[in-house]
Amino acid sequence: MKKIRKFILVTMLSLLAACGYHMRGSIALPAELKNIYAFGVSGALNRELQDILKASDGKMATTPNEAGIVVKVLREDIRRRVLSVGSTGKSSEVELDYYLRFQFYDNKENPLLEEQTIEITREFFNDQTAILAKENEEVMIQREIYRQAGRMLMVRAQAALESRKS
Repeated sequence: MKKIRKFILVTMLSLLAACGYHMRGSIALPAELKNIYAFGVSGALNRELQDILKASDGKMATTPNEAGIVVKVLREDIRRRVLSVGSTGKSSEVELDYYLRFQFYDNKENPLLEEQTIEITREFFNDQTAILAKENEEVMIQREIYRQAGRMLMVRAQAALESRKS
């Protein structure tokens, strides 16, 4: 009976590995991208980049010389804007705007691409009867914005490395 269980377990794991299954959030990164140095990055974006690298067996470099690619953030901003106001005078719809301007360099300070920008906008309904829940929703939306920005940054970093090779 134990042999059958082991056989089934090994078979299932083999099938799972063969179908291309990977952990959520992991990205197939080339060797140069598994070691990144980020300069001028906010704490939230830095955490997302670390999570992406960790899921892909990479890490943040401690100095630019150790990195395969250096990300220099020129401007990063997240703004909250009221879109509509209810009859009580409180906001009922809110927009979050995220702006990131950055440039990629190699570890010898040579630019890989021109300056790049990422802009992400999210709108949400701000129900004044459930204030705590809406504050939590706003925090979750901000976290998702940073997660999306981190993934977009990694995709552009991959493109920067590919353009350098050709």
